[in-house]
Amino acid sequence: MGILNLKFKTAYKYIKKQQKNTSNLENNITSQIRTVGIIAEANLFKAYDFTKRLSEDLGIDKNNIKVVLFDIKNDETPLENYKYFYENSFGMYGKIKDEDIKIFVGTSFDLLINYCAEETIYSQVIAYKSKAKLKISFENEYASFYNLSVNISENKIDTFNKEIIKYLQILNLLN
Repeated sequence: MGILNLKFKTAYKYIKKQQKNTSNLENNITSQIRTVGIIAEANLFKAYDFTKRLSEDLGIDKNNIKVVLFDIKNDETPLENYKYFYENSFGMYGKIKDEDIKIFVGTSFDLLINYCAEETIYSQVIAYKSKAKLKISFENEYASFYNLSVNISENKIDTFNKEIIKYLQILNLLN
């Protein structure tokens, strides 16, 4: 984890400071969902790649879904077609060093979904810095970074996705 978890501690400090400074998210919600960014943990995708089903439920092409995966240990063989980020993808105070993650954060997705656990602080940094128009996550202490937080346990991915679809239909954001 680095020298005495220094990167983690400084990233955590950065996120806590941003959380205090975040009053309301900008109201730049898109008219229709056409592009989706997903932040998830690598072990989740190795067990269950749900992007095909999600693309069908959202009514968008799977190629319009971009995924970045957090892997605690970067010694495993990465899944093809997915970008990875690790602790060493970040500098002090949550500064992003990895070019692929910088591109992901700078992309103006219509929807960003964070499937990571609350304690995955680096996923919170990415979500906070993301230029996505609509951000969704599990209910957690960083809910102020998101437009919608769903109160479902983190291991119920299909239920979480059904709730997302339901809310997006209510907001009339799906084709």
